[in-house]
Amino acid sequence: MAVARAIEMAIARYHHPIWTQFGSASFVAIGLSALWAKFPFTPAALVSYGAGLGLESIAVGALPLSLCGAFGYAKLIGRLATPSWLAQAAAPWIGAILFERTGPDATLAVVVAVALINVTLTVGLAWTILRRSRCAQPA
Repeated sequence: MAVARAIEMAIARYHHPIWTQFGSASFVAIGLSALWAKFPFTPAALVSYGAGLGLESIAVGALPLSLCGAFGYAKLIGRLATPSWLAQAAAPWIGAILFERTGPDATLAVVVAVALINVTLTVGLAWTILRRSRCAQPA
């Protein structure tokens, strides 16, 4: 995670934070998919997952700031974080029930599916951001 953060901090000024979020979501999905597919080199899957988490810690603050500005930033971050906190609180309970009823492979398949949904939603957000920025430019 620390390496991903260091690289991101060095290049962050050259791109929109949506690309950091896309990289984060993609690395997490790749890492989890590799684990689910029983990729023979498990450390590579774990490095991908860790890089995604490291980038996420940056994107979660930088993306809302770039989209909404500094005014009311703390309140916005609190509102955006609440669903995540609730999901993180419920995840162990839901995961345990899923694991007990379906087994480890099916549980990991559900986690991979959620990670892929995250990538899809990030692509949709990126598309919206890019479309708006093109519309905002003078002709």
